[in-house]
Amino acid sequence: MYVDGVNNQTEGWPAQRLLSLPVLRQMITRFAGWCADTPACALHGEDAEAVWHRLLRDADRHPIPLTSSQYGEGRLTGWLLPYMIPLDPGPQNADWPAFADAVDKARRGDGSGFADQALFTARYAAMPAALVMSCGDDRAYSSYAGLEDFRRRARKVVPEYARSDVNLLGCAGWPLPVANPSRPLPTRALPPVLGVGTTWVDYTSTESFTRMIAGSVTVAYDGPGHVMYLSGKKCPIRHATAYLTDLELPKPGTTCPAE
Repeated sequence: MYVDGVNNQTEGWPAQRLLSLPVLRQMITRFAGWCADTPACALHGEDAEAVWHRLLRDADRHPIPLTSSQYGEGRLTGWLLPYMIPLDPGPQNADWPAFADAVDKARRGDGSGFADQALFTARYAAMPAALVMSCGDDRAYSSYAGLEDFRRRARKVVPEYARSDVNLLGCAGWPLPVANPSRPLPTRALPPVLGVGTTWVDYTSTESFTRMIAGSVTVAYDGPGHVMYLSGKKCPIRHATAYLTDLELPKPGTTCPAE
C-alpha cells in the first residue's frame, strides 16, 4: 500500500490535531521570515509572528465583522483564523502578500481579506453533509468535555491554537452511531507500507500511521502542499511506482526536494 498525506484514524481525532498544531506554528514562522525579507509584505519591519498571535487573541475578545457577496455576513474569531493560513503559499510565495494584507486589515478591524474563506469554512462545518463525514468517521468531539480535554493538552504543545476546533462540536448530540470509530490497527503480518508526506503540512500525521507497520518507510517531501502523487510531483511518484510495481522501498530517511 502507498499512503499519501493521511491522518492516523487509529489514534483518534484529538491526537491527530495535536500533531498538526506545531505544523501551523511552523508555517507562520516561515511566513514571518519571508515577510522580514520582503519589503512588499504589509507587515515588513514588524514581528509578523507576534502580530498574528495578537490577532488570534484579539479576535476572540472583539470578533471582526465580515461581509461576503457569496456567503453573507458573520464575524471572525480566533478559532477560525488558523484555517486562513495558506498551507501552500504557491510558486515564489505568491499567496503570502495577500495573506499579509488580510492580516494587516484584520488587526485594524477590517476582515474583508478573510471574508469569503472564513464564512465558507464556518458554514461548511455546519452543513449536514460535512457533519455526516466528521461524525461518522469519528473526526470530531462528541461532547464539550472532549473538546476541553483536547484544549488542555493543546495548551502544553501550542497554546496559541488551543482555542481551535470549536466547529467540530457539531457532533455533540449527533443521533447516529459512529460508523467508523477510531480503533487499533492489527498490524501483525502486514506487508510494509510506503508513505509520503510534506514537511510543511502532513508528514507527521502520515508517519504516525506508517510507523505502526514493521518495515514501513515514509518519504518526506521537503516543501508545501498535500497529496503529492495527485499533484504530479515526480520524486514521490518515482518511489511509489518502484514500490507498487517492483516492491522496492526507499531507504529510511529518504527525502524528496521541493519541485
